[in-house]
Amino acid sequence: MTGSVYSTVALVLAATFALIGAVQLIGPEFVRNAYRRWNYSTRLRIVTGMLDIAAAFMLAAPEMRAWGIGLAALLSFGSVVILINHRHYFSALAASALMAALVPAALAVPREAQVQFVVRKEVARQPGVMALDGEEQTDEPARVIESSFLEPPG
Repeated sequence: MTGSVYSTVALVLAATFALIGAVQLIGPEFVRNAYRRWNYSTRLRIVTGMLDIAAAFMLAAPEMRAWGIGLAALLSFGSVVILINHRHYFSALAASALMAALVPAALAVPREAQVQFVVRKEVARQPGVMALDGEEQTDEPARVIESSFLEPPG
């Protein structure tokens, strides 16, 4: 259940970064004025928008989610620093909340499968002795029994 909550947080963040990226790329007047007022180029706005959309795609794809969280964290941190530098504290608080939401999203990153342990055991053959599998042992060479499981033996 909690895994689905974390995945939902990651998908909401993906939608948020996609929206932010779209706004950056479309460049409404208030965004263009802010970039102009702060002496940032139009090229930076477009690159930032593309990076926001890239982060959104990565956050939405479970196998790329860790990379998306990293990129989103960098973008959010940069936004917080820029907004604080220009005394837009309320906006910086919102960007900080966005950055904090990356923590539960990190819990939705799929982990590699647990280490698979393989137990190898040679079964010695002795004439006249019954093997564990119910067969009478012969002078045949020893067999190798392999058992595989995801957790170490208890």
